[in-house]
Amino acid sequence: MSRGPAAFMVAALSLSVTSFTLNATMLGPAIRDINTHLGPHAYASMSGYFYLAGAIANVVLIRWSDFVGRKRVLVATLFVVCVGTLLCVLATSLPLVMVGRVLQGSANITYGLAFLIMREHLSGPAFGVCCGVISAISAGVAGVDALLAGFMVDHFGYRSIFVLTLAFGIVAAALCWLAVPPDERDRASPGRMDWVGAVLIALTVAGLDLYFANGDRMGWASPLLLVSIGTAGAAFVGLVMVEKRVAQPLIHIDQMASRHAWPLIAVTILCFASFMVVLNYIVPSIAENNRIGFAASGQLTALLFITPGALSQLVVSPLAGRVSAKVGFVTVLRAGLVAAAAITALLAVFALDKTMVIVLMVAFGVALAVALTPMSALGVLQAPPDEPGSLPGIANASYGIGSSLGFAWAVTVVGAGTGTGYHSALWICVGIGILAVVASVILKPRVGAVRKAGSGPAR
Repeated sequence: MSRGPAAFMVAALSLSVTSFTLNATMLGPAIRDINTHLGPHAYASMSGYFYLAGAIANVVLIRWSDFVGRKRVLVATLFVVCVGTLLCVLATSLPLVMVGRVLQGSANITYGLAFLIMREHLSGPAFGVCCGVISAISAGVAGVDALLAGFMVDHFGYRSIFVLTLAFGIVAAALCWLAVPPDERDRASPGRMDWVGAVLIALTVAGLDLYFANGDRMGWASPLLLVSIGTAGAAFVGLVMVEKRVAQPLIHIDQMASRHAWPLIAVTILCFASFMVVLNYIVPSIAENNRIGFAASGQLTALLFITPGALSQLVVSPLAGRVSAKVGFVTVLRAGLVAAAAITALLAVFALDKTMVIVLMVAFGVALAVALTPMSALGVLQAPPDEPGSLPGIANASYGIGSSLGFAWAVTVVGAGTGTGYHSALWICVGIGILAVVASVILKPRVGAVRKAGSGPAR
C-alpha cells in the first residue's frame, strides 16, 4: 500500500478508536448530572454494562471478522455504535440509555480490528509506528477529554457529550468505509464461525467480569455473584470440551495454552490490575484527599497528575512502536514493564510528596507508553496464523478483567484514605507489576510474526 492511502487508512482507524475512547472516558465529569437526571447510581449501572458489552464483543466479533471480513465488521459496528449514541441522546429513562450504552460498548473491538487491518496492509517499520500512533491518540484523548467534558456538562448537560461522540462516530464510519481496503476473499478463514463456542466464551467472560466488577460492592459471597462466577466456570469447562471436538473451533485450546498466548493474557491482566490502578485510582485519590493528600479539585487533579502523563504517552508511543518493529515487540514490552514497576516503587516511597508525584507521573506515562504500545500489537502478532482474530479478542477482553480486579483490591486496601493505605496499595502494585514482568519473560515470541508487519521477529 502506498503512503497516501496508508495514511488515510490509519487516520480512519485512529478516528474509529477515538470514537470508542470518547464514549468510554468523557462521561466521568458528568456523573453528578447523569445521576440527577436518570436516578442514583445511574452512571455506575450504565458503565458496567458498557464495558461488559465491550468484553463480549471482543471475544466474539473480532474472531467473526476472520470469516466475514475486517472492514465489514468494523463499519457495521460503528453503525451500531451510532445508533446506540443516538438513543443515549434522545432517551429520557435509564433503561433506554443503558441499551444505548451496551450498543456503544461494542466499539471496544475497534482496537483489535485496527491492529489486524494494519498488519494485513502495512509492512516494514510502518506497522510499528502506526501501532504507536493508535496508542498515542488513545492516550492523548484520554488525558484531555475530561477537561472538555467538564465544560460541556456545566454549560449544556450530559447529552451534549453524546452529541459530540455521535458526530465522531458518523465521521469514523464514513472514513472507514472509504479508507479501509475491501475485504479480500482469500484472506477469509475457511469454514464457519463456531457460535456455540462464541456463546460459551461470552458467558465465561461475562461471568468473570460481573464477579470482579461487583464483588466489593455486593459482597464476594453474595448469591448473585456466586451464580455469576459459577456460570463462568461451567461455561469455561463447556468451552474446553466443545473446542476439542468441533472441526473449526473458535479458539484452539492447546494454542491458547502455549507460551505464545497465555503469558500475554497474564501480562495484560496483571498490568491493568496494577499500573492502571496507579494512574486511574490511587494517585487521583491521593491528590483529592483533603486530610493527608494534596486537596486538589477534580480539574486540578487532571491537570497536574493525569494530563501530563497522557501527553507524554502521546509523544512516546510512536517512538515505542518504531523501536518495537526494529528490536522486537516483546523486548520493548519487558523494558516498559520493568520501568513502570521501578517508577511505581518510587511513587510508593514518595506517595505524599506533591512535587515528586507530579514528576514521577510524567515518567510513569512514558513507561506506560513503552509497555502498552507493544502489548496492544502483540495480541495480533502472537495469534495463530490460521485464526488471527482469536488472541486479540481474548487479550482485549483481559483489559476489562484486569481493571475490575485492580479496582476490587485497591478499594479495599486504600479504604478510608490513610497514608498507610496508600503506601500499601502502591507496594502491592509493585508486587503485581513484578509478576507481569515474570509473565513477559515467559512469553515466547512467535517466529516470523512480524516479517510482514515489521523488520524482524517479535522477540
